[in-house]
Amino acid sequence: KNIKLTSEQSICLKELKKLKGFDPCLIYGVTGSGKTEVYIRITDHYLSQGKSVLILVPEISLTPQLEERFINRFGNSIGIYHSKQTIKQRTDVWEKARSGDIKIVIGTRSSVLCPLHNLGIIIVDEEHDQSYKQHEGFRFSARDVSIKRAQIEKIPVILGSATPSLQTLKSVQDKKYKQFNLLKRANGSQPPGLIILDINDSKLESGIAKESLDAIESTLGKGKQVLIFINRRGFSPLYECNNCRWIAECRKCDARLVFHHNLNRLVCHRCDSAFGVPTKCPDCSCSDLSLQGSGTERIELFLKEYFSKTIIIRLDHDTTKKKGALEKILNNIHSSKTAILIGTQMLAKGHDFPNVELGVILNSDAGIISPDINSLEKISQLLIQVSGRVGRKNAKGKVLIQTRYPEDKNLRKLRNGDYLDFALNNLKQKKELHHPPFSAVCIVRSTSPLAKHNVNFLEKIALSAGKDMSISAIGPIPSIISKTRGNYRHHLMLQASSKVTLNRLLKKITAATVLWKETKKVKWFFDLDPIDYN
Repeated sequence: KNIKLTSEQSICLKELKKLKGFDPCLIYGVTGSGKTEVYIRITDHYLSQGKSVLILVPEISLTPQLEERFINRFGNSIGIYHSKQTIKQRTDVWEKARSGDIKIVIGTRSSVLCPLHNLGIIIVDEEHDQSYKQHEGFRFSARDVSIKRAQIEKIPVILGSATPSLQTLKSVQDKKYKQFNLLKRANGSQPPGLIILDINDSKLESGIAKESLDAIESTLGKGKQVLIFINRRGFSPLYECNNCRWIAECRKCDARLVFHHNLNRLVCHRCDSAFGVPTKCPDCSCSDLSLQGSGTERIELFLKEYFSKTIIIRLDHDTTKKKGALEKILNNIHSSKTAILIGTQMLAKGHDFPNVELGVILNSDAGIISPDINSLEKISQLLIQVSGRVGRKNAKGKVLIQTRYPEDKNLRKLRNGDYLDFALNNLKQKKELHHPPFSAVCIVRSTSPLAKHNVNFLEKIALSAGKDMSISAIGPIPSIISKTRGNYRHHLMLQASSKVTLNRLLKKITAATVLWKETKKVKWFFDLDPIDYN
């Protein structure tokens, strides 16, 4: 159907059409503001000039929704590209893009180098999302590669988000990027109210407070949907002995095992090893063992019993493994008027669920008290993104944030839902502390079957870095998860005032390590612009 643009969308589109050559810009659009419609209109503009368009999304789960919108507008001449496809499917898209048979490619990070013929513009949706960074094998940031590709090809690149990264906001402040704003929801609906729910004196049932259960019941009674967010899959993250406090841990990794009810197994989320569930403690032989904490499975089973007549839909990594499972789940969500949706970050990102009127966030505290220097940025983005799935149609929704830290100043600042104000204050603090993006950081990560080999190797790098007074080195220290797949993990953090200075050092280190005997005893890599400082 022909959607009439809001005044904000019209102004944004008008400015986007003026972009020439390499011209990066941020579309800061609150959730539900109609960024996708702007993407469609600017795509149409470039197609009319005989050019092609590359659109990146952070998750495979977002491709069906975007694909449907684009097919409705442009027909079937669209290529979808992601890692869940067969090699034949991806090769077909790759070759058709190269020949010009398809003009639009929508894909995840692996599509960033797709050789589209006569590429006119690159669009990176949800530019803040951590999924754009590849952590295994060939390591890269698809967002940053998109920007570099646009620079090389002398074309514009659009970064869209309701919760832009601090790195992108700094580039706007430095006048390297333009910024266009969509500050109102396209359909005129009001953003949901964020309510901080103190659970210190609440009795929790499978991690859910009585106040939350009452709100869920009330929302279902109105024929609406409820979204339950818990960023933890499985049934329970802890299996322990109540006598000696033994905890089930992976034999290969320094990681606690997660109980999965469907498998009746204890699973390591680091190496995917699975183990039987012991009925007696291996340390003290006591039979008093219990499961602690809740994951998506436990929440699902509890709510199926508590709301026995309600449709319960779970969306996480475990429920979307089979081919076609994701599409089936999304169809169920859209076809079910009244339902409870349970999920991890997969459920929180970019989806348009028009009938969701209540959101419940169960485990925000992990982000609030995290020692990670990026934790404030991550938790603020997550809370705003989850709340963005709520109240998107007409009625104003609400989001309950369960917490044991109701007086946390940052949580209270986020209550008004103004991410940009919060992020700019966070950026100011980063500048005072000389934290990224006001400095450049690289973490040198090393793994080895023997911990001492990591330490010896990283100490040698630290010694080399110490000769440069413009570089600070912290470490080597064991990683938070100090062992995975039988290998010990250590890291060394290198910080410099600029990327130019840091890159100069990294080139010297790379050349030097070739000659070191310590290098042969470890596997190592540079983690540039790290997302995880642990």
